[in-house]
Amino acid sequence: MPRARGFEYWFGGIDLNATPEASTSTDQHAGQPPEVGGHRVDPQGDEAGPSNNDQQADSRARTGVTLSSEESDGEAEVESTPEGYVPKVPFVGMMFDTPELALQHYNRYAHHIGFSVKIESSRRCAKDGELDKFVYVCNKSGKPREEEAVPVKQRNRKLTVLTDCKAKLRVKRDGARWKVTQFVEVHTHEVIDKFALKKYLRSHNKIPAEEKKFIDLLHEVNLTSGRIMEIMGELYGSKKNVPYNSKTVSNYTAKLGNYDRIKDIPELLEYFEEIKKDDPRFFYRFKLDAENKVENLFWVDSKARDVYPLYNDCISFDTTFMTNQYSMPCAPFIGINIYGQSIQLGCGFVRNESSVNFVWLFERFLEAMDGLHPLNIITDQDAAMRTAILIVFIGIIHRFCRWHIMQKVQEKLGTFVAQREDLRLEFNDVIDYSMTPQEFEQRWANMVETHGVADNTHFLDLYDLREYFVPAYFRHRFFPFLQTTSRSEGFNAVLKQYVHPHDSLVRFFKQYMKLQERIDVTEDAHEFDGDEKTVRLWGDFPMEKQILQTYTLPIYHRFQLELRKITSYNVRDIGVTEQGSIHEVFPIQGSVRGYGRRSYRVDADVANGIYNCECCKINRDGILCCHAMKVMAHLGMVTKYPEHYILPRWCLPPPDIVAPRDERQERPVGQKLSRKDMRLLRYGNLCSDFAKLAVGLAASEKTNEIAERHMRAMEKEMADLKKANADALKKRKSAKHAVNTNTANDSQESVPMEEDAATVENRKARNPPMSATKGRPGSKRKKGGLQLQKPKQGLCGVCKQPGHDARTCEVRLANPEKYSLLGLFH
Repeated sequence: MPRARGFEYWFGGIDLNATPEASTSTDQHAGQPPEVGGHRVDPQGDEAGPSNNDQQADSRARTGVTLSSEESDGEAEVESTPEGYVPKVPFVGMMFDTPELALQHYNRYAHHIGFSVKIESSRRCAKDGELDKFVYVCNKSGKPREEEAVPVKQRNRKLTVLTDCKAKLRVKRDGARWKVTQFVEVHTHEVIDKFALKKYLRSHNKIPAEEKKFIDLLHEVNLTSGRIMEIMGELYGSKKNVPYNSKTVSNYTAKLGNYDRIKDIPELLEYFEEIKKDDPRFFYRFKLDAENKVENLFWVDSKARDVYPLYNDCISFDTTFMTNQYSMPCAPFIGINIYGQSIQLGCGFVRNESSVNFVWLFERFLEAMDGLHPLNIITDQDAAMRTAILIVFIGIIHRFCRWHIMQKVQEKLGTFVAQREDLRLEFNDVIDYSMTPQEFEQRWANMVETHGVADNTHFLDLYDLREYFVPAYFRHRFFPFLQTTSRSEGFNAVLKQYVHPHDSLVRFFKQYMKLQERIDVTEDAHEFDGDEKTVRLWGDFPMEKQILQTYTLPIYHRFQLELRKITSYNVRDIGVTEQGSIHEVFPIQGSVRGYGRRSYRVDADVANGIYNCECCKINRDGILCCHAMKVMAHLGMVTKYPEHYILPRWCLPPPDIVAPRDERQERPVGQKLSRKDMRLLRYGNLCSDFAKLAVGLAASEKTNEIAERHMRAMEKEMADLKKANADALKKRKSAKHAVNTNTANDSQESVPMEEDAATVENRKARNPPMSATKGRPGSKRKKGGLQLQKPKQGLCGVCKQPGHDARTCEVRLANPEKYSLLGLFH
């Protein structure tokens, strides 16, 4: 069991082997009862024999107990007691320094016996208005409740079964101390004997103060209550030994953000200013409404601003809800680094998805990036986004996310094409494998005429959107390895592992920075692999080794996958031109992943090392396609990869395109963890180590005595060390006070500094209101990808075959007595 307090605290500083006379002789106040753990005990009470409950407790296995912490502000602060602790039975005349200590002792006793405690009443003195009486009772006191029907809309909570139990402890003020004036020991119900069940009693289901700090740390990395309980179970040796349950942890973590929610925006802006002190290029802007409530917010760190000029060739932008307590859409800007890895280039929040808010957000993005526009951007199919992009990002290539469009097509046309398989296959082929806009236009016209859907409104709407999502219109634009906003949605999915839907914006930002750290660590790992690691080559082509030495490893792996596909194609010569030759690359059999069943034309200029394929992968992704490399192999030109096809975007080095790294560190290299972190680390290690020792030490009375002897020795040494530290601290404070006094006398009166405009504006900002989400909540069911899918057919309830139902099933019709419709549908 973990030990959160000193031995003298758990046992009131009493030697467990001492006699009542010895205790009495140590009292400094002659003729008064001795003090025990903050209260005084009548010597006669020690002479009384142990109660039946004490004898039963001694016969049971020694277990841990939960106590209130002396440093706590309320009853929620508790701590663990050592195994074998037997609290003293209260008695009339027992004295305590405070009513809190009386409740603490009674609660320890209650845990030992197996019941829960609550405060029944308190009274104030008519003379001085101070509290002078408390009555602590069993949690089952009170008349049994009458059974009542629970209203439909009211939560049916679990209630404690009341048995009109008379067990109680009454204390009254007696001068400066508190005296027990009544103690009723007998209960009208069965008490809890099993230790593992006692933690569910309300007054004992608390978290120790030291463990709360450890739980805070686990909560900061977004661990769930269940996972936190698993960790605490490991520290305690078993989850049964943990003096609280998962619900207690979830209730505690739910309260952690209450303060943040009250002063969310002021604290966030203050946090931004603290960051700017260490990172002057950290950028943030916000917009207030007429009531000084935050309407829009945007931030970006210095590293993103530094690397953006290298990665502004393609940006993914999308919004997601349910990441903060205000339901404000989160709008991250996502780029792609030299490893093909998603990186954060800034993040914003808008009150709603209006074109005005998007214009403000995009303008702040340009302000942070020194006016440098992105070259290509892919977003969701949103009219407000489209309008804002046309206003702010002039001349940019804007593409819609194909996945979102195809999901809408699936909803509208899925049933329609269910009986038209030829139409579905041709529809997907026309969109996927049309190489030019002209080819798409012609193939589309032939498709709608052949299948008689030229007047279908859904097909007409899709045709109107063709320039925003059909790949043929973007063959020559740089959208590396994506046709969707999957980069943004992947970021959103990972982000939701770090934040809770009801988190404050302060916590969101802190978790956002943790995600940034994760990206940085992954980037460092890629950089190390590129410098220190290598992989096996797939083939014997010299140009493959050249690419391995030139490209980053993740991009080389993509190149290698493309190189392998040359085994899926054959090539034939179909013509000769002034510049070179023309070749047709066709699949050997079936379909090739990513390219379908069609053939591709490749124009080769061997003298100049130029190989132009109509798939345009070199323009879209920055690496040569398998068709061009198949022609190169056919012509025997695999010795060297053409230099003009090596995109510096994917190379590491050359040095001139290496992203400037932010070498600023929160902690100098080699420096130890902070004192707080080290304390938490030591606490966890000690809990785990002592839990392992406790297994062997609990085996017999002799081993238990060894444990108690060493614990008492440790407590004495710790008490001496604590006293020495306190004396040293007192001396330092006295010396510091003397120095400050002299300095204050010699210094002139200071003049208060005026606050700058930014600080004044930050102080005005208030928390935003709840935002109305756009549309109905999306389905959690997994949907299809980039193509129109064939709807899944249901199975017959009788024969389990598709194509019909039970009403028309031949098996049922042949055996009507065995398969009746009444029996099937009821």
